[in-house]
Amino acid sequence: ERPFKKKMSKLFKIIFYNIFILLVFILTIEIFFGYWFKEFNFGPDMRGKRIQKIVFQHENKQINYYRDFYGFREGPYINKKYDPSKIKIIFNGGSTGDEMFLDYEQTIVGKLNSYLKKDELDIKIYNASQAGKSLVGHVNEFSSWFKNIPNFKPEVIIYYLGINDRKIVPNRWHNYEANLSYFQNFFWNITQKSFFWEKIKIIKDKYFYSEDNISAYLTKDPDLLQKLKSNEFISFDYAKKNYKIENEKDLAIIKNFKSNLENLKQQLEIWKIQPIFITQITYNINGDKILHLLNTELKKFSLKYNYTIIKLDEIINMPLNNSFIDNVHTNKNGSEKIAKIVYPFLKQELIKKK
Repeated sequence: ERPFKKKMSKLFKIIFYNIFILLVFILTIEIFFGYWFKEFNFGPDMRGKRIQKIVFQHENKQINYYRDFYGFREGPYINKKYDPSKIKIIFNGGSTGDEMFLDYEQTIVGKLNSYLKKDELDIKIYNASQAGKSLVGHVNEFSSWFKNIPNFKPEVIIYYLGINDRKIVPNRWHNYEANLSYFQNFFWNITQKSFFWEKIKIIKDKYFYSEDNISAYLTKDPDLLQKLKSNEFISFDYAKKNYKIENEKDLAIIKNFKSNLENLKQQLEIWKIQPIFITQITYNINGDKILHLLNTELKKFSLKYNYTIIKLDEIINMPLNNSFIDNVHTNKNGSEKIAKIVYPFLKQELIKKK
């Protein structure tokens, strides 16, 4: 028995020492090449918001959705670091700006960049939109996202917001305020700071990327589908005349929106960023009462602080036929129409601010 015990003891020591050496090696690599004590120190709230690839299947067509190393939605997949000091113009919104179910070239931002290129303007718009993000997220992202990008000094942010502020929803992951458990916080930190995790993620996205089916996200409401095919149109004048704050719930939403706008202003001043606001619409343009009231507050806010605002809800004076997949999300036709409408205004402002 003793020789056997000695062999087992020796084997155990060999295994122990090898595991120990391996752990020391991994730890050393992590300390020197990971993001634990230096720049790119992204926190757990950035999990799922950077170095991401999703392939959507729809009607035998493949749609590639990418978020790059820094978290911006891009066309070609960029999982490597690049010079973020070159990022001067940002487009920022929720799912209506993210447009994850469209190829990048078909999105509003993709179209705007193609128009800028066609006009031979040395301007690129980076897309910081994130599905589900409301005005709270736009405020929180300065500390949870932007500050962790080295040499990141954007000069203009184009805000396309309002849709996700029609309800007050606390503790949203999309807004960088998820109520994480201890384990989630620990594990999600690793996903953003670990050198090895990053390399595994890049390999996974290249060869074993996530797949999804767009059909699961499209509306199946027969009444809404019928409305989307109609020429239903609600004018700004009608909305202005008929939409009023009717109860305490409406009032709370408006107050919350106004307060968050002031919080956003503080961050913009700290970062010395000039905002450009674009009001949002629904499939029938001005058919949502709360959105109209939020657009009204956004216009008052912009006027008060002399911010540029593109009043999309007022500019569009006819139906946008065959342009939406549901109440608020545009298809490729709708995104192209909106991009064409706002481009002349944006072009003028961006040249002025350049």
